[in-house]
Amino acid sequence: MITSYHTGFEGDHHFRKVIPGSIETVRQRLSDALEVFDYIVLSDNPLQAKRPARRSLLTANILEYDMNLTVALKAISPASTLATFDYNVSYLFSKAERLTLEREGDAIIAVATTPLNKTFCPACNSEHNGTVRFCRVCGAALTRNRLPAEMEVMRLMAGTSGSQIELNSGLGTLLLTMLIALPVIFFGNAKGGWILFAIGSVLGAFFLLAGMSRLHETLNSQTPTQEAANPKRQAIAEQEMPALEPPLASVTEGTTTLMNQPEAVPVARVKDTGSME
Repeated sequence: MITSYHTGFEGDHHFRKVIPGSIETVRQRLSDALEVFDYIVLSDNPLQAKRPARRSLLTANILEYDMNLTVALKAISPASTLATFDYNVSYLFSKAERLTLEREGDAIIAVATTPLNKTFCPACNSEHNGTVRFCRVCGAALTRNRLPAEMEVMRLMAGTSGSQIELNSGLGTLLLTMLIALPVIFFGNAKGGWILFAIGSVLGAFFLLAGMSRLHETLNSQTPTQEAANPKRQAIAEQEMPALEPPLASVTEGTTTLMNQPEAVPVARVKDTGSME
């Protein structure tokens, strides 16, 4: 992977990833996956997408800013493709936000490359193919189409990077307030210095509380692990997977029907003695 960083609040960030599959297959899968992440796909070649801002700057994290994404694809073999993700974001305040963009790239690739017919056991976490309804290891009912772990990593990175900016802003505001207000209080206009100190303290406390609140929300939010929580990918899964019969209520339900069937009674063979007479 090659990563490039740019300075300034507004800028670009790009990195490269190798994705298994032919270039046309990867192009189609990435196009579908981008819609799962609420991007509006503008073109397929090159792959360009846009996602409008979803919150104001004061409450948004990096994934909720106004964003443009271009994915350039290059075939490096018949079975692998080099993808260059080029982000253009309204604001980039820290390195953590740039790393969050890379985690989103990983999540997009994971959604594009994960087979939609896999099933997972919520009890022992074993993996099975899409035709299995119960775990062959422990017998529990299987969970179909679990979200990739990269999506949870992306969410955690976005929340923690946003809280880091707010906490740093709060600490910086308090430090700057003391450096300006204290000399004014002791060597100048005491009343004006205290007013300046009060305003700076309130503003710094606001940023600190916002950062701690965002961090608490990020670490304690209940995110769905079922693919049904995302209707867009659910529609993709329904198109690619054939409809299956409803799962049995229990492991023994399928065998109960067989046990209730009447057993075949063998018929005794009557010996023919007519020919001996």
